[in-house]
Amino acid sequence: MRRAVLAFLALSVATPTLAAPSRAQRDLERASDMLGNPATQNAMAGAMGAVLGALLDMRVDGIAKAIEPLNGGRKVRLKGNTVREIAMRDDPRFEDKMEVGTKAMVGGLGALAGALAQAMPQLEDALAKAGDAMANAGEATERVKARDEYRD
Repeated sequence: MRRAVLAFLALSVATPTLAAPSRAQRDLERASDMLGNPATQNAMAGAMGAVLGALLDMRVDGIAKAIEPLNGGRKVRLKGNTVREIAMRDDPRFEDKMEVGTKAMVGGLGALAGALAQAMPQLEDALAKAGDAMANAGEATERVKARDEYRD
């Protein structure tokens, strides 16, 4: 019986994840679940695609005009009127790849949130120890200052 109690105590002390999850950990777990959902990925990719689409439709003649001084004042001619035309010239499947990449990015953010949620107890513990160390260093500095002032 004594060994079982000692083993349980050792396990509970050595495993910070047995403690109740912090708010940050719960938020990261929810974000991971949400971003891992294919419906969420599609919705976010659609929204991001709309924003990127607006940027792709941006005309580039103003950019060409702005870089003329860097070209010795000579007129700059870009091969396309919009960012989309320039991107599609180099890769006709640019928009398809952008859509797939956007979905993958959202899924990757979900995986990152999940990994951070798992690491959160250790991160919070390290931050607490760092905060204590900073407080102790501040107190030590004040003691040294007080001692030096007393000597003067």
